[in-house]
Amino acid sequence: MRGDRRPIYAVAAWVRRQPPKVKAFLGVVAGMAALVFLRFIVHDHDNLFVAAEAVHSLGISVLIYKLTKERTCAGLSLKSQDLTALFLAVRLYCSFVMEYDIHTVLDTATLATTLWVIYMIRFKLKSSYMEDKDSFAIYYVVRYLFYDQKQTDDSFVGPRYSRTLVDGFGLCLVGGQLVLRLPSGVV
Repeated sequence: MRGDRRPIYAVAAWVRRQPPKVKAFLGVVAGMAALVFLRFIVHDHDNLFVAAEAVHSLGISVLIYKLTKERTCAGLSLKSQDLTALFLAVRLYCSFVMEYDIHTVLDTATLATTLWVIYMIRFKLKSSYMEDKDSFAIYYVVRYLFYDQKQTDDSFVGPRYSRTLVDGFGLCLVGGQLVLRLPSGVV
């Protein structure tokens, strides 16, 4: 009987019948709707950041467990781990300078586990690392970040401050103060 089917099963069956491009579009729309929903529901965004950092640390810990048990790093990108470590080091520096709170502890744990993954790939599991498949050019990302830093308007900070690094999310370290750059200006 078709009348007995629940609406959620009918929607799931309809989604399964759709082509991959439609599924991807629906996934993006659902993700954006979830973000908008969270924006209106969550009032203390600090809890979301702490949860995200904790989940990231947990994920890296599971990766370390996999590396130590399987003794292979096939399919992992050393270059993406290097970029993650660079990002976390800058974030940890900013956290030490400005906040020194739970984010500092979580960033330290995440950086330590990321450095352990890098150590395992570079030294312990080097024979299973596929360098020819890891062809991502880190130089272009880091170069873009410094180029983007130089293109930032200096009128809001004055000439005596120096920006040290800009991460990919538009965060500038300006004379020891973290400034969020948005397309409409500086917050």
